[in-house]
Amino acid sequence: MQRFWHGGKLRMIDQLIRPHLKADSRLLEIGCGAGNLLLQAAVRGSYPVALDLAMQALTFVRSRLGEAQSGSEAPRDFMCIQSVGELLPLANESFECILLSEVIEHLEAPQISIKEAARVLSPGGRLLVTTPNYRSLWLLMERVVDLLNMAPKMAGEQHISRFYPASLRRLLFEEGLNIEYFGTIYNLSPFLSLFSPKWASRQLERELESRSVLGMILVAVAVKP
Repeated sequence: MQRFWHGGKLRMIDQLIRPHLKADSRLLEIGCGAGNLLLQAAVRGSYPVALDLAMQALTFVRSRLGEAQSGSEAPRDFMCIQSVGELLPLANESFECILLSEVIEHLEAPQISIKEAARVLSPGGRLLVTTPNYRSLWLLMERVVDLLNMAPKMAGEQHISRFYPASLRRLLFEEGLNIEYFGTIYNLSPFLSLFSPKWASRQLERELESRSVLGMILVAVAVKP
């Protein structure tokens, strides 16, 4: 299930972000961690920028981006920046795409990071935001993950801002962004992955297409006018 969970996010990037990028597109991942989504989104000739507070994460992502420069989807160049999403050391309207995946639930004032992302997003650019959906089975998943020690403890410790479909929409609208895509992933698909990867893959495809709000992870793509 864990492998399917991570792979599903890469498919999400393939469907919602990559088709809109081209050579010379500048893309930023805020809170990049291992940089999986940033590397998946990068197309040949693009300019990916990894931003994280943890230097250890940036060192790892830098090595991965360096290796990617020899591949078929080699970025033109790249940059790694140590900073936080609440204060981006970047110019206004300088990115065609920004990824903010499972970050805002860790913040006391997530609207500040959304405001900063909107500031550095270029007109017509896309902001992808994902966060746990607290109007879903996420609460159950959170408890199971904590019980089995599958990840750093989540319930009541890491996730200090909880989002529902309406509250995430409102957060994006308040910054003047237009929502191009809004839905969820991981409704039934993670559980199907325990029995058949093929069934799970088909179900994930349906979840992305249906734009249902029942899945455990909220997914929004917002466009700057």
